[in-house]
Amino acid sequence: MSVLEQIRTLLKDPPPEFAFEIAADGITMSRTRPPATLQHVALAPGVLVPSPVKDNVLDAGAFADAVSRLVPAASARGRRTAALILPDNSLRLAVIDFETLPEKEDERLALIRFRLRKTLPFDIDEAALSYHVQAGKKVIAAIAPVEVVARYEAPFRAAGLQPGLLTSTSLAALELLPVKGSLLLALLSPGTLSALAVKDGVVTLTRALELAPETADPLDEISADLYPTLVYLEDQTGARPEKVILAGFGDEAGTAVTRLSAELEIPVETLDEPHPGLAGYLRSLAPSGRKVAA
Repeated sequence: MSVLEQIRTLLKDPPPEFAFEIAADGITMSRTRPPATLQHVALAPGVLVPSPVKDNVLDAGAFADAVSRLVPAASARGRRTAALILPDNSLRLAVIDFETLPEKEDERLALIRFRLRKTLPFDIDEAALSYHVQAGKKVIAAIAPVEVVARYEAPFRAAGLQPGLLTSTSLAALELLPVKGSLLLALLSPGTLSALAVKDGVVTLTRALELAPETADPLDEISADLYPTLVYLEDQTGARPEKVILAGFGDEAGTAVTRLSAELEIPVETLDEPHPGLAGYLRSLAPSGRKVAA
């Protein structure tokens, strides 16, 4: 099974009726069954400011209005479900290496929480935690304060939807990557650059890097952030990733590929998806969708 499938928190089968990718600059929605037509509502600056340590929803009214404009009217009574793809910087991702793991779920959770306790900028005892055990007993965990998650869910519940899956943009976007090979995913979202190293479908490193606002040349900062990540991976594994795959760069993707491939001295490709989290999640539901090795 894929990382995305295993990171699901509440609902596994059947899939939610709707999927929403949330970002600081807007919300994008699609039905999970064909036809999957995307709808988007922009958010004004300051409505949503993703953070793992403080309230993300600064204008609850505007956020709720955007959600209500996207949620279709119910045609009949019944439980309607939704997948929420949260901004990367609203939570923390971590990869933890274990030699052994307890068989019992409560003991396993306690051990994972213990390993994470001193690495997080918030109280793990007041946090929601999902995890997946990858090959080689590498655990990838997604952690977010409960109140942060609740604030994201609130307008969807008010609109008559039951959030059944919670994941992040970069985790969902893993479904768009090749199963084999060593690569670094660099996903750009407003104010944040996420970097995930993946080797043969196993996530080996995650980093979320805050970007300075109103930088004269954002690619300078992105290049400077990715370079030490590549050096670290080479030091740890003895080899650089085979390539960097960019996501979320929009109209700047072509320029970013040219510059970063030269400055980082590594092949660079781009995912041609304006909403990579949503695209990855929808692909994970397709019978022929790619699967990350487990």
